[in-house]
Amino acid sequence: MATINKKLFAHLNVEDHDPVWEKFAEVEFSKKTVFPDKKAYLVEDGIVRKYYISSTSEIETEICAEFYFPGDIFTVEEKGSDAVYESLNKGLAWEITLDEVKEMFAFNPHCRFVQNYYLSRKLNAAMKREMLLLKNTPQDLYEYLLKNKPHYIQNIPLKYLASYIGITPISLSRIRKRIM
Repeated sequence: MATINKKLFAHLNVEDHDPVWEKFAEVEFSKKTVFPDKKAYLVEDGIVRKYYISSTSEIETEICAEFYFPGDIFTVEEKGSDAVYESLNKGLAWEITLDEVKEMFAFNPHCRFVQNYYLSRKLNAAMKREMLLLKNTPQDLYEYLLKNKPHYIQNIPLKYLASYIGITPISLSRIRKRIM
């Protein structure tokens, strides 16, 4: 049985001996695994993407919203939510039910710090992404990823990167050809 790599999640400021670690269950996943709802996950290995299915036209398309790498946390809401969380490759995560998380927040004031940290990071990332999408061209966005998030370019298939930027894979190929 594996144990959580606590150093990878040191940014959460949870002590190594804190009993919260024991509440997480190991989840090995393979490529294209869809994560069940009402749970929170710590990604230890692998990459997970969050996407939405757009059915505004006759053809359903997937719109990539976020990617989660080792050390990241994500929560899967109710099934009624439109978001899908799917692995891009095989990996390892640690899961806990959202009910257990709520219970921890009620009894442990330190957990509230982790919640506030997590929520503020998510809010800041969402605001930054929104500003990037509103103020920049697709080429600017790709160049931003090259400079600031090279692990995206190195690890995420181009069709998902194109969707994340808001363009087609063909348009992304043209941008890559222009700047290379």
